[in-house]
Amino acid sequence: MTQQYHKNSKIIHWLMAVIIIGLLGSGIFMANFIAGDASYRGDIYHIHKSFGVVALFLIIIRVINRIKNKPPALPESIKKIDRTLAHIGHHALYALMVIMPLSGYLMSNSYGYQVKLFSITMPDLVAKNYDLGAIFSGAHQYLGYLMVAVLVAHIAGALKHRYFDENKENDVLKRIT
Repeated sequence: MTQQYHKNSKIIHWLMAVIIIGLLGSGIFMANFIAGDASYRGDIYHIHKSFGVVALFLIIIRVINRIKNKPPALPESIKKIDRTLAHIGHHALYALMVIMPLSGYLMSNSYGYQVKLFSITMPDLVAKNYDLGAIFSGAHQYLGYLMVAVLVAHIAGALKHRYFDENKENDVLKRIT
């Protein structure tokens, strides 16, 4: 019998997966396809920032849930290198799930923009400072690319174990679905 993640862990995992993929997609869209005079520009930025705040709150809930509901151990049949890569990948994902929205929040504040959770104005975390804003902007952009790379590796690893490992006990995807 395959050990399963707790029901709360599954819900948070998939909810965050949808939000994060949406944020990455909208971030790429904002950075590459929205002209400065596009009439919908402000709406896209507002939605992106609001869901970024949601992601920041959810990662806090996710960490608390992970402490309360320990994830099942990886099957013993998974190779040591795969275990190590999974461990590194999960730590990277958790770090990025904190740093990405926080860098975006700090970037907005540094450039003098308020961050809203839909219609709720969030507190400013830093004062207006364009030099600091440029640092947070660069960090937010490059961390986004890193997040894409780590997510692709995460998904590829799960699919590899499901479809290409001879030992069917290695199918870790079953545990989170």
